[in-house]
Amino acid sequence: MKRLMIILGCLVSLPLLGVTEKELTIHAQSISAGVRVGHAGFFYQSLRSHGEWIEVEPGFHAWRPMRVRAGWRPYLDGRWTWTDYGWYWVSYEPFGWAVFHYGRWYLDDYYGWIWVPDDVWGPAWVEWRYDNDYIGWAPLPPYASFSISVGIRFTTRWYAHAGYWNFVRYRHFGSTRINTYVLDEGYSRRLIRTTRGAVGYEVDRDRIVNRGIDRELIERRGNLRINRTEVGETRERSERIVRDGERERIEVYRPSRSEMDRQEESIEARKTDRRTSLDMNRIERNRNTETIQRRESDDRSKGRQGTERTNPDTRRNDATERRREQQTQQDRTTPRRDQAPPTQRVVPNSREEFRMVQPQRPRNEQAPQQRESTARPAPKRETTPSARAPQGSTRRRGKDN
Repeated sequence: MKRLMIILGCLVSLPLLGVTEKELTIHAQSISAGVRVGHAGFFYQSLRSHGEWIEVEPGFHAWRPMRVRAGWRPYLDGRWTWTDYGWYWVSYEPFGWAVFHYGRWYLDDYYGWIWVPDDVWGPAWVEWRYDNDYIGWAPLPPYASFSISVGIRFTTRWYAHAGYWNFVRYRHFGSTRINTYVLDEGYSRRLIRTTRGAVGYEVDRDRIVNRGIDRELIERRGNLRINRTEVGETRERSERIVRDGERERIEVYRPSRSEMDRQEESIEARKTDRRTSLDMNRIERNRNTETIQRRESDDRSKGRQGTERTNPDTRRNDATERRREQQTQQDRTTPRRDQAPPTQRVVPNSREEFRMVQPQRPRNEQAPQQRESTARPAPKRETTPSARAPQGSTRRRGKDN
């Protein structure tokens, strides 16, 4: 009876709060749902013609693109736009609406780039690096999980090597063909050591926002102007930019949770003939978002503005819940001494170090604090590094049956 009275009270107050019926439906669907990781279901048929599904372990699936050119990597063929969701990646590829707004990416030594699906939509799932001249982004790995109270956190030490990163000069960041300005991997390796990292995700009411690098900073250093682009929806499984005079609008397919559950399909995936280097024990699966979404709805009913992440009162009230969440995560990842805070980042010197869960720093390498205080070898302005030119050759990664 008490629960019924609460529901009726919320319905009465909706007109006063300006909450639309559509927004209420979305929240109602997400309250009782958890985040499913490695579940191909809804995406299976749409991505089947563009790549190959593999079964990493029983019931856990990943997808890899097959007909892409040499040197391809995620978040390369497209452009960045500024929206109400922060930095939004608009892909020019037919599968971009799915793999660049859901799930995570991992570069396997044998299978190449593989995508691990989940059902949480975001404008782009990347981490950032920047200095005074360059800005770079790399796809988040399956070890990166998102929660509204914490943001992005890593379940293990993670160092994205140069093969993950796309670096450009600030003045090229707003280009519609940004892939033609991306620096080669050798130069990216240098920039990883001289740039600062940033992962800026937060929740603004019902939206996951990718703050990334400050918009004004990019405009100032790149001497360019970045306009806000509206994001709309389409019923086609695609993503595109529609122009209306001088204004642009993004149309993207974003299915509701009920639609994703209703259209699940049987999965026919290739059995892996070789184990991946992905550490399955470090991936959070079936994360429950019930408490998170209820707290978000409560804040809306109180008319709060801004984000929960920056609200000190909310952080204090949720301290007990966060400690419980952290304790649960520690129980899942053993041994505990392998864990480290996400801020402890050491760039690996080789691909072998990258494959290790805990790469060791060489003895003759300076401590992170000392490296920050030394002069960094900034690239010379008079010599512009070679940009990556599009290549026409194609290749298939791994071995086919």
